[in-house]
Amino acid sequence: MANSSRLSPKAVAVLSLIADGHSYGQIVDGHPDITYRDIFAAADEALRMNESDSDYNQRMAKIRKRYPRAYEKWSAEEDNELRSLFDRGISDTEAAEHFGRQPSAISSRLIKLGLA
Repeated sequence: MANSSRLSPKAVAVLSLIADGHSYGQIVDGHPDITYRDIFAAADEALRMNESDSDYNQRMAKIRKRYPRAYEKWSAEEDNELRSLFDRGISDTEAAEHFGRQPSAISSRLIKLGLA
C-alpha cells in the first residue's frame, strides 16, 4: 500500500460531510453515490496518510491476530449464517468471535443485510 500525499476526491467529500456533523446514515441516505464502504474507505485513506507502509502492515497484523478474517469479503454462505445467528439473538461480539471478524464488521454487515 503506497502512502499517498493526497486524499481522493470521494474521500474529501465523505470526510467533509462527517466534519460537518452528518451521521453515516445521513450521508448514505442523502448521497446515492456514497456507500458505507466509501465512508470506511475514506477513513482508512486518511489514516494511511500519516503512517508508513510498515505501520499499516503492523496495524493490520495486530487486527488480524485477534480477528483473522478482518477486512475479507463476505460470502453468501456467511451472510446466510449471520442471518440465522441474528434470528437466534446472538450478540455482535459473539458473532465477531464466530466469524473471526471485528464487532464493527458484524454491525455493518447487519445494516447492509437490512437486519439492524
